[in-house]
Amino acid sequence: MKKAELRTKTVAELTALAKKLGLTGYSGLRKTELVDAVAAASRRKAPAKKAAAKKPARKTAKAPAKKAAAKPRKKAAAKKPRAGVVVDNGPDVESVAGRGLSPRTRRAFSVYRAMGEQRIKASKYYLGVQEAPDIDDGFMFPATHGENMIALMVRDPYWLFTYWEFAPDLNEDLTDRIGEDALRQSRLVLRVYDITGTDADNPTGYHDIDVAHGARDWYINVTHVESEYCVDIGLILPDGTFVVIARSNRVSLPPIGPSAEVDEEWVTIESLNEAYSMTERGPTSGSGGWGSGGWGQG
Repeated sequence: MKKAELRTKTVAELTALAKKLGLTGYSGLRKTELVDAVAAASRRKAPAKKAAAKKPARKTAKAPAKKAAAKPRKKAAAKKPRAGVVVDNGPDVESVAGRGLSPRTRRAFSVYRAMGEQRIKASKYYLGVQEAPDIDDGFMFPATHGENMIALMVRDPYWLFTYWEFAPDLNEDLTDRIGEDALRQSRLVLRVYDITGTDADNPTGYHDIDVAHGARDWYINVTHVESEYCVDIGLILPDGTFVVIARSNRVSLPPIGPSAEVDEEWVTIESLNEAYSMTERGPTSGSGGWGSGGWGQG
């Protein structure tokens, strides 16, 4: 049966022909592959039928002739099980090539196998369809969190860094407390307290730093190293009175140089290796940058 005739048939008809020809494993084949397999099996089947038709004419032949006639039948019988194409278990290209398929079918098997391997590899990393999060394009971080606050941090043994924010109703509150004229003539300052061994209510000393209106952070050069500090932000009124708006946390400056303490025994490399093997933590580092600093009247 020719391929042109087989292509006009449906998959069900081709499947019936494959079953009739004794093929196996044809359930997983496509129509084009079924056409190739059935055509190949038909070609192998035709010589066997011709040999069977000539068999009655050779009944009077001698014994050697009978043996010669039996050879084609054995050859055809040996080819019959090879006519089936088992693809359910994923045969490799070499095994398919040995089943008498056409070069086109062998190439198709090679392509399908490569595609299958790619899908298997890709499935290991497939997480399913990810839903895109809802993003509010109009969202903006608030300028303040609605409270008066100031925070203090250490940059190095000589410098501190502070940042602050004010509540939206600060101007109204200060106007009620000190009056509109006093508020207009006042100065916004950072009062830096040296509180080594004491607290902000009883400082060792302090100094004031005028900050620009609208500033939100400031770097402070300390007067005494290796000390403890805290900062108030507030107003100095025309009469010299200091009105506190917010007070910061307490910080301690690190030593300028190496520690003065000396170990009684030298640390060996072996002990260091043992210490590092007992922990997964490593050294950390930090960095800082320059900024601006202040307070503005609404």
